[in-house]
Amino acid sequence: MAQKYLYLVAIPFQLNELAAAESVALTGATPDTHGITISNTCVDTRRGAYLKSCTEILFEAASVKELCAKIRSAELYADAFRVSVVKKPRSLNLDSMMLARQIGGVIDGKPNLSSPQIVFMTIITSEKIWFGRLLSESDGIWQVYNQRPHVTSSSLPARLALALVNLVASPGEHLLDPCCGTGTIVMSATHYGIRSTGYDINPRMVGATTKNLQHYNLKADVELKDAREISGKFNAVATDLPYGISLVKDTAATAEILSNLKTCAPRAGFIDIRDLSQPLDDLGYNVEAIIPVPKLRLLRRVFITSNVDQ
Repeated sequence: MAQKYLYLVAIPFQLNELAAAESVALTGATPDTHGITISNTCVDTRRGAYLKSCTEILFEAASVKELCAKIRSAELYADAFRVSVVKKPRSLNLDSMMLARQIGGVIDGKPNLSSPQIVFMTIITSEKIWFGRLLSESDGIWQVYNQRPHVTSSSLPARLALALVNLVASPGEHLLDPCCGTGTIVMSATHYGIRSTGYDINPRMVGATTKNLQHYNLKADVELKDAREISGKFNAVATDLPYGISLVKDTAATAEILSNLKTCAPRAGFIDIRDLSQPLDDLGYNVEAIIPVPKLRLLRRVFITSNVDQ
């Protein structure tokens, strides 16, 4: 039987489509209503924006009694371990600490609650229990990057930037942000081993990106350049399309940018407040997904595209 992995997914209010899209992009599977994804693919969730953790499933059971019996039967042994219990939903009427002690009591070896070498996760719903070994957890770097020294009022939140990167690129690839602004996308990609190139037509934005990268000891190629004139080959494009004068979107400039970028990479993710479905279709992009990202009165949209000609 193929090994299975359980992922816990954070699903903030109104962002269920974005969280689900990241889960599918990284694990190949969609989270359920509890934010639980089961997949045959093992992914390092340190890079997760909404993917919180990856657990290698060892046992599945319908009750705690059945789970304990399976652990005893397998003669599971571990030294310096801790059992962590996650209830889905959190309102489930169960004592997490009591369950952790009960399950830990049937594992051979010595527990270490303060600095464990192995963490056994027990994820419990009203219908089922999964038990396994924790492999990785999100490092939450987006929280750090939200405190970057140089920002503007229109700068992308770092968590959204990271999610966008995860939707189109993987470590070892080369990503282009042709309208990099203060560098949120470039920083997120670079942190996880994605070679990153950032361009912007505004010298102040190029300076801001450069200073933000330096602040976190990150290295990427950042230059002053018009996105309508960029050339070169990349694995993916990810960008928040630029605002014009007085924060009004320049439709003509956007069309020119999109037309030029079509030859740069086979995959792209664009963020905009307008519906770009028709313009992208007219330019020959294959729009694979449109993901709403609402915040207060602002509705951003993420457009994930592919280009079969690349």
